[in-house]
Amino acid sequence: MAGNRTARRYILPAGRFTLGMRASRTVQHVIAYLLIAAFLSFALLPVVWMFSNAFKTLEQMRITFPIQWIPNPVTLENFADGWRARDWLLHLRNTLMLAVFVLIPTLASCTLAAYAFARMRFPGSELLMLFNISLMLMPDFVTMVPRFVMMARMGWVGTWLPAIVPSMLALNPAMVFVLRQFFRAIPNELSEAARLDGCNDLGILWRIIIPLSKPILALQIVIVTAWAWNDLLFPLLYLKDKSMQTLTLAMMGFIGSRGDTQWGPMMAMSVLVSLPMMALSYYGQRYFTEGFTLTGIKG
Repeated sequence: MAGNRTARRYILPAGRFTLGMRASRTVQHVIAYLLIAAFLSFALLPVVWMFSNAFKTLEQMRITFPIQWIPNPVTLENFADGWRARDWLLHLRNTLMLAVFVLIPTLASCTLAAYAFARMRFPGSELLMLFNISLMLMPDFVTMVPRFVMMARMGWVGTWLPAIVPSMLALNPAMVFVLRQFFRAIPNELSEAARLDGCNDLGILWRIIIPLSKPILALQIVIVTAWAWNDLLFPLLYLKDKSMQTLTLAMMGFIGSRGDTQWGPMMAMSVLVSLPMMALSYYGQRYFTEGFTLTGIKG
């Protein structure tokens, strides 16, 4: 009896302590989820507003209190008017061409540069990597004017060359840095074994490094494609011909110079233009986590 009382005396505080720890973790999780829900509600508010106005009439778009989030009645006139206003298939082709012209040279050049920084030892490699990191801190607007002047003097404005040529020079320091860090995490023993079998650096890169780097490469593909799809400044500066306009430039046509903006068609076409990137982001979300968390070979 005395032994049972003694055991009960020591078990109860332990149970209370465990219950307190569980309650504390539960409260922390609840607070974290509430903060995440509040942030997502604030971030998704413009998207919900865009989808809502795409199905509204012009009278329903007027801001009233309380705000009418659900269209009543639902109309598809905005989609019909927006589709007739532009040659969207032409703009889609131009956008895809811009994405391809930027993606393929950028991915190829940055992969080669990252492999050189990660696996090759040459004089000044660390200094060059430090210079590459410093370029990440420089906004693109700093070099926007001199880059445009240089392209204009070479006669490249109005062509695809401003998208192709710089992409071949590994002028994406963030991609070079991320790929270099990922390549360094791959065990060097695999490269040494391939080298003993007579494989050169290009063979090691193609047969060893790239197959093991599919998550981070897929992540870079999603990022570059999303940039080419959503970018407005580059097409506005260099693609002046109407036959070369991208989707973002076509969307600007709904904005009137005297306040006569066509809100309904603009919102409707914004929904259609944003759907491919939403699907790409949903498909590539697993690569976002794998690309940043995978640091070697499992097993």
